[in-house]
Amino acid sequence: MSTDDQFTLVSAEQRPDLIPAFAELAAPVWPAFMDGDRAIIECWDRLFDAGLSRFQFVVLRTGPRGAEQVVASSNSIPFAWAQPEDDASLSDDGWDAVLSAGVEAFVAGRPVNTLSALSIVVAPELRGSDLAERLLRNMKARATKDGLQALVAPVRPTRKPSYPLTSFADYLGWTTDSGAPFDPWVRKHWQLGARIVKVAPRSMTVAAPLSQWTDWTGLRFPVSGRFHLPGGLAPLVVDCSAGTGLYEEPNVWMRHPLEP
Repeated sequence: MSTDDQFTLVSAEQRPDLIPAFAELAAPVWPAFMDGDRAIIECWDRLFDAGLSRFQFVVLRTGPRGAEQVVASSNSIPFAWAQPEDDASLSDDGWDAVLSAGVEAFVAGRPVNTLSALSIVVAPELRGSDLAERLLRNMKARATKDGLQALVAPVRPTRKPSYPLTSFADYLGWTTDSGAPFDPWVRKHWQLGARIVKVAPRSMTVAAPLSQWTDWTGLRFPVSGRFHLPGGLAPLVVDCSAGTGLYEEPNVWMRHPLEP
């Protein structure tokens, strides 16, 4: 546990009573259709099992009368990376692959050598503060303390949904006047020393009936084709004859340096 005058950083292992707060904080942030991601359905809850819960953190803000409020959270998972000397060997399936691989290694009791970030969420009123940076630094410290070789992150660029007509690769190439990455979340990782490794073209995959997509988005799909989704980083591919929609979201792999 770490603390300053206003905020306390605590793991789910230390405070299992706070586990419901992870979902409560994230619900307004993530698009509703992400709940249909296969890896989330099969693996997400395992992050809070004994042995993995020490990698899940929340930031608490304590009010003047001692009331606690969860204002930020982070999730990460250790996994076995077969070729940590080869950045390009990170999976094209990105977020889904690393969550599944980490849970499989944990269940089987296999050794791991790398920590992957999964999510950082900050309450709206504190965005622009240093809480996301603190949580990333905490991941780096956790990886170092556990003797892991690397910290990687399948990063979801936060501003990409505002530019739906721009390809993912072109968007990643945009920079500010100072030469920093244009996207604020990619830029935050970059400012902490992370480097862009490669695109994970199928980092998150959601396949569902069109009726479910309508429930998630409020959209209707009268013809087959590609449809822009609010909050999406890629189009939804609709097949009306099959009655299904497929969303494959790209992320960008980034690798953080660890302290020796």
